[in-house]
Amino acid sequence: MIIGIPSESLAKETRVAATPKSVEQLIKLGYGVCVETGAGTRASFLDEAYAASGASVVGAGDVWAADVVAKINAPDDTELARMREGAVLVSLIDAPRSPKLLEKLAAGGL
Repeated sequence: MIIGIPSESLAKETRVAATPKSVEQLIKLGYGVCVETGAGTRASFLDEAYAASGASVVGAGDVWAADVVAKINAPDDTELARMREGAVLVSLIDAPRSPKLLEKLAAGGL
């Protein structure tokens, strides 16, 4: 199973869904991890640190094709369109206030 960690699309978001340390722990559990190039930059984690922890540092297309996509903020429509049917999204979603997003997730088989 591959876990993808994309860059956050919100301009002022400085967090990233995984650190090099948490990537290392996921890999020890047997998961593959791919991190989008530059995903950790605003959180002061360089691509080299993710690579040293065992992650593949990849482009946006590859990270969104992962079995599981983990990100901080809910995905926008462009990001949703990149996810493959049957993938799992791990993200902060305000479900009661986001019924349209939930409908889109369900329609996409996510």
